[in-house]
Amino acid sequence: MKFGDDIEGYSEDEERLVYHYGKPGERLKNADEAVKRYYAGEGPQSPKGIFQSLVQTPSSRLILIVMLAMMAIVVLSSIMNRGGKVSTVALVPMELSTFSFEDTVYISLHLKENSQIDFSEHPFVSCNFLVYTTDDQVIYQEKVETFYTGKEDFLRTTFGDYDILYVEAVVTVGEETQILRSDITRS
Repeated sequence: MKFGDDIEGYSEDEERLVYHYGKPGERLKNADEAVKRYYAGEGPQSPKGIFQSLVQTPSSRLILIVMLAMMAIVVLSSIMNRGGKVSTVALVPMELSTFSFEDTVYISLHLKENSQIDFSEHPFVSCNFLVYTTDDQVIYQEKVETFYTGKEDFLRTTFGDYDILYVEAVVTVGEETQILRSDITRS
């Protein structure tokens, strides 16, 4: 069929479909050699699989290595430093937790069980809770004390929530002192 002839299947008032290419190979007849090779499947092919596409070029390999290193740093730092709220002071494992509920902040210093060491002389545990506002001002302070027997114990206190940002616990066990810090969890 040549261009310009009547095409069957159209009525007289219908717009005719215009063909720019005749036979299937005609559109590539005048194309560059690189284009012909690409359509023949001889040119550069995209990698198959996600891993092959991530290591295809030197720059993509570098980006993959940097991403893996950053993920490892984030995981290690989260494992090693849990926000400064978990510590061991004079062989006493402890964890500070704080949360706010109905305009009251609840603070709890959890003295965990340590059955590996004999605490025949029960060490004296002193904790000074310091409450900080968003301006880093101490607005509340309370001292709580107990004797650690090697069993699980809690030192707790509460106070009103007035734009509290975080709580620090200055814990002293015998001669050793450590500062634990916890941000307020809001519900």
